[in-house]
Amino acid sequence: MLTSSALLASALFAGAASAQDTGSPQVQARSEQTVTAAGKRLAIAAEVGLVPVASKPGHADATAGYISYVGPARADRPVLFIFNGGPGAASAYLQMGALGPMRAHVPQDPAAVLPARATVSENPETLLDIADLVFLDPPGTGFSRISADADRSFYQSVKGDADAAAQAAQAWLTAHGRTAAPIYILGESYGTIRAAAMVDALRTHAPALALRGILLLGQALNMIETSQRPDNVVAYPVSLPTLAAIACYHHKRPGSCDPTQSAAEASAFGPTYLDALFRGGALDGAARTKIAAKLEALTGISAAYYLAHDLRISKEQFRVELLRDEGKVLGRYDARYTAPRPADAGDVVGPDAFSPVSDLYGKAVLGQLARIGVADPADYRVIVRFPGDWAYGAGDSPFNDWPFMAQLEKNMAANPELRLFVGTGLFDLTTTVGATDYLFAQASLPAERYHNARYPAGHVAYSDDASWHQLVTDIRAFLRAGSSQ
Repeated sequence: MLTSSALLASALFAGAASAQDTGSPQVQARSEQTVTAAGKRLAIAAEVGLVPVASKPGHADATAGYISYVGPARADRPVLFIFNGGPGAASAYLQMGALGPMRAHVPQDPAAVLPARATVSENPETLLDIADLVFLDPPGTGFSRISADADRSFYQSVKGDADAAAQAAQAWLTAHGRTAAPIYILGESYGTIRAAAMVDALRTHAPALALRGILLLGQALNMIETSQRPDNVVAYPVSLPTLAAIACYHHKRPGSCDPTQSAAEASAFGPTYLDALFRGGALDGAARTKIAAKLEALTGISAAYYLAHDLRISKEQFRVELLRDEGKVLGRYDARYTAPRPADAGDVVGPDAFSPVSDLYGKAVLGQLARIGVADPADYRVIVRFPGDWAYGAGDSPFNDWPFMAQLEKNMAANPELRLFVGTGLFDLTTTVGATDYLFAQASLPAERYHNARYPAGHVAYSDDASWHQLVTDIRAFLRAGSSQ
């Protein structure tokens, strides 16, 4: 038996050709609501819909979803498109954890027992006083679907996935009369790659759009560094600031310390550490011992371990080793969180200690969909596991490169009004603060074109209330600065 959303998806596929020609979103639910933003009560229109998207012209074979919130009509009012990552994640986390009109509250003590469901209340930090918010769900996530005969190689690729998001954004703008508005794109985690690639796609589909800003949370653009290939010696100094901050947080550094200052100390040691790794076997024993002692002081991992592992420790090894004596393993997405260490744990440990926190946002979005008027919110898919591989564009080769930042730089050079914002959690072991610093160190962007922020939290920085408040304050300032250009 088909549910209401499944019936709508079927109807969209049946009329795909005409829908693709018009680019018309199909509205599932719409309601008028009031919210408090910047201390003011505002009337907004909340809407849930689907947009037909095509893997090639004239062949719509999937849908993309959206949940949008539109405030007071004004021609110069920015539109902020927002999505999470995965690949395969809907936009529930950013909507319910950070930017939507309602916010789910999670316990602030990482050691606290989590509730079955989070308390949800109005979000006093929502940006709806200054921008319209459009949360995009890529094909296959949320209520959107990929048809049985679709070209999966298109939708399961960086280029195709970004193209589908661009099609959905363009259709929404056209349907809502906002094609002249200043446009901003915010992506988290894998969504940062989508955001960078989406700039290319939008320039192809709609070059007249006024694209003003790209916002990246937990950036993954320099994948070679964040994926930490074992023989890439750059990866170890790049991750060292995060290891030092985490060691300080868990009281594994000698004496008193501050996580932010610990990260800065590790960053300053980076060139010396990189030189030692570069020299490899040519590094004499005394110098090797000195480096290992400094690494122990920074990270809490013994010098003996470093000497036994050629002065290297991966982020996964660090997760297992730092609290070994306590029988715990660190969270990958937020290392403030811990879980019992399995007795048979090797260098890699599976389920992440932070995942139950993310799940609270996924559950909370169902209630928000019901508030907007969706009859069957249970059909909304927060996480989807796609069959087969995801194509990042470089192929299976020892010469792989992922030039996502280069693509973004090219587009920023072509559009002098386009600016970049990057936010990173200090305790994020997935996309580290050092990787972001390295990204900008290797980029050609002038300092006035970007903002590099860090927050005392993990990959989902907004789960920490202080970080969430600062993050939204920073985003608000970024949007206002763009409006003043």
